[in-house]
Amino acid sequence: MSVVARRVAAVPARSATDTWRAITALLTADGDPARSRLEAVTNLAAMLITEEYTTLAPIVILPAVGDRIRIYTVHGEAAADAMHEEQPLASWPLQASGWTISFPCEELDLADTTEALRAHPGFTARDLRAGADSTAESAVESGGAPARTADRRDALVVDLEELRRS
Repeated sequence: MSVVARRVAAVPARSATDTWRAITALLTADGDPARSRLEAVTNLAAMLITEEYTTLAPIVILPAVGDRIRIYTVHGEAAADAMHEEQPLASWPLQASGWTISFPCEELDLADTTEALRAHPGFTARDLRAGADSTAESAVESGGAPARTADRRDALVVDLEELRRS
């Protein structure tokens, strides 16, 4: 399994709510059932974006089919440039059911965020210091489906875009 990374402009180029809407539009088509599920967590996602946790660690999307997706938000002066550099994904990764989304969260807010996400299957929170690959454990802890693992553990995939990110 490979990883696709995207950077999405946030505050001050967009409000945190509009940033989540841009991420939602990146992941789903209009009218897609997944879109309403993403819209249902708008306030929580906007809070995590406002706290800039999504700058420090990515939102991790594990589609039922396809590559893992990592979405970082860009804040401050760099946000205006990031808005002009945003790239769409090659497909709508949440079309097939069975996907999960993991939000990064500071340890201080983790318990409250996890509790708020319990009402939204497929969404989890993880300690932003735990890394982007710790989604399997947090999904199980919050009642979601465990994250998928690569079919071939010996296959090396290098995401050059992720390496260039500073």
